[in-house]
This record gives sequence, C-alpha cells and structure tokens, in this order.
Amino acid sequence: MLFYNGIVFCGGKFQKADVRTRGEIIAEVSPSLEKQEGEEAVDLLGRWLLPGFFDVHTHGRDGADFSDAPAQELVRIRDSYARCGVTSLLATTMTMEENYSRAMLKRIRTAIEEKSDGSRIWGINLEGPFLGPDKKGCHDPQYLRKPDIAYFRELDACAGGHIRLVDLDPALEGAMDFIRAFAGKKKLSIAHTGADYETANLAVDAGADHVTHLYNAMNDMHHREPGVVGMVEDREVWAELICDGVHVHPAVIRMTFASNARKLCIVSDSLSAAGLGDGIYSLGGLSVHVNGRRATLADGTLACSVSDVFEECRNVISFGVAPEEAIAAASRNPAKAMGLENKIGDIRPGLLADLLVVTPDFALEKVYIGGKEVG
Repeated sequence: MLFYNGIVFCGGKFQKADVRTRGEIIAEVSPSLEKQEGEEAVDLLGRWLLPGFFDVHTHGRDGADFSDAPAQELVRIRDSYARCGVTSLLATTMTMEENYSRAMLKRIRTAIEEKSDGSRIWGINLEGPFLGPDKKGCHDPQYLRKPDIAYFRELDACAGGHIRLVDLDPALEGAMDFIRAFAGKKKLSIAHTGADYETANLAVDAGADHVTHLYNAMNDMHHREPGVVGMVEDREVWAELICDGVHVHPAVIRMTFASNARKLCIVSDSLSAAGLGDGIYSLGGLSVHVNGRRATLADGTLACSVSDVFEECRNVISFGVAPEEAIAAASRNPAKAMGLENKIGDIRPGLLADLLVVTPDFALEKVYIGGKEVG
C-alpha cells in the first residue's frame, strides 16, 4: 500500500514524504515514491500520517476493565482502543485479593495471546499490590503489600511472563531488593509513594527507570523537599502524564513539556467508563462515580480518567505544546520506554505499519494496524 501527498511524522519531526507498506511492515519512506502496478494507494490530501499511539497505562474502556472482565470482553475492547487511535497498549491491573489476582492475570494472558485485528497488547502493567498505603489513590488498601519477589514470580507465571511493567513504592520495606532483582528483566516504575528525593534517586540507582502518572499519588514538589517530581527533573527516567486536564492542570502540563518533553509518555489511566457516559462503574472492586470528565470514589478521591491517549494528545497541543512533542509523547517515547522502539512508535522501514491518518486540526480519520484499515 502506498500513502502519498501527505505530511509524515517520522524521526520526531514532520516531513513531506510518501510511505509504502508491504504486508504488516513499513517498507519505504521517501520524498517521492511511484505507485506500483496493482498497488493500493491512499491520497492523504495534505493530511498527517502518524505512528499509532501507545498507552502504557490503561485499565479499560468501553464497558470492560482488565481487572474484572472475562477474556472475550478484553479481546472485544482491543477493537475499541484501535478505533480511537490507540494501536498499542499495556493492560493495566488494579490491586486485588491474591486468588483473584491470579485468575485476573490468566484472563489477561488469554486476551493477549488471542489473535485479533484490534490493538496490540504488548504486556501487562502491574499496578498493585506493591504500593504505599498513604498514597493508595483508588486501590483497595486491604490488599496492598510490601514488594515480594517470590509472590511476583508467581503472578508473572500466571500471566505467562507477560508482565512488562511493575509499579511499586520505593519507600516500602524490600523495595530496593525487588528493584535490583528485576532490573533489566522487567520495567520498574516508581508509583503511589510518599518517597522523598533521596529515596527516589536510590530507586533509580537500583534500576527503576519509569514514574507512574507524574504528580498524582505522590508528594507535591516543595522547595525544601523536591520528592519524586524533583528527581524526574534530574534523572533520565520516563514519566507518565495524564493529560485529560483533570488530573494535572494544563499550565503544569505545559511547564512539564517545556522541561522534560523527551522523557514524557502521555497515558490515559482510563477505566471502563471511557467511551461511555456518566454513571457508577467498578474499578478494582471499588465504585467509581463518573460525572462529565471527572471520575471519583464515593469520598471524592480522584480516580482514573474517562479519556484516551488520542484525545489527550489533542489536549496537550491545545494547551500550547508543540505538536511534534505531543505526538512523540504518545508514540515514540512510550515505545522507547518499553523497549519496543524497533517494532512500533515511529514511521520508518522495518517497523510495524500501525498508522493514523489525522487532519491538521487533529481529527482522526483512519487507523491502520499491520497495514490493514480498522473498520
């Protein structure tokens, strides 16, 4: 298939180029390509051709949640993610009771391994149970626990080895040993923590290289105690940012991109209500009340979002961030963060042909996964 007469986002910048795909793979990117005999051609009419977006932190959408939906529902929502421009994701869990967690991970494993024309699930983001009770957010405190190497290995076995990202509070007893045990084998993220600046740096020294939803479920930055936020300013770590305009103020999003754009991954942290309307939904066994763009627990605690990464990328641009930086944070950066930059996240020969056709005012027109248009 040939895409021509468009503006292509590749290598972190826009350029006038044509793109040829063969099967599932991007074959050529060139200033000008000739249509081959019998080849399907798409005239982009000046539109943008972007790499598919990658959400590394999403609990669900369209009525299904990775923590409690049956496997067939998890396969179904892969199509829902694809239709909103999210061609890759990590299935993100909640803190649950032990036996339930084992069953949950087996269901997600089935959904990952099931053949689908929808979004690619590149693994599991294990958010919980190794989180700090003082920054629990919407995680059920009765099931939180200290990092446990043996228990994690058991969970990963249930998941078929598909756990790619592990969230944990580095201030908990045993956290540093856990990080050292899995550094280089799993991606390790500082999450739901009251850790100070020094502890956060020790976690990075031990092998953590990711921060879960920056600013949320952590101490505020203070000029005498910079905490995790201050550590992100100093160290080469990846940082998630929920850009729905509810979890983080637009001015702070703009400021964070100004100083750390190359490190940022836009995430939705969405729950099953994403794509639906107001109402009461379940998240990790707890009730979440959705009113407009805001999702909260009964006590008013801010819960997950009802957004998606495409919508949030558009938000970021509207907040005054350069489109190149926003698009990279939704595609190239998360691919690099998860060690998948040789498969997805850019438009260059050899990568999977997961592509978005977008108007210059950021309306999504077409989605392709593996070179096939998503219906």
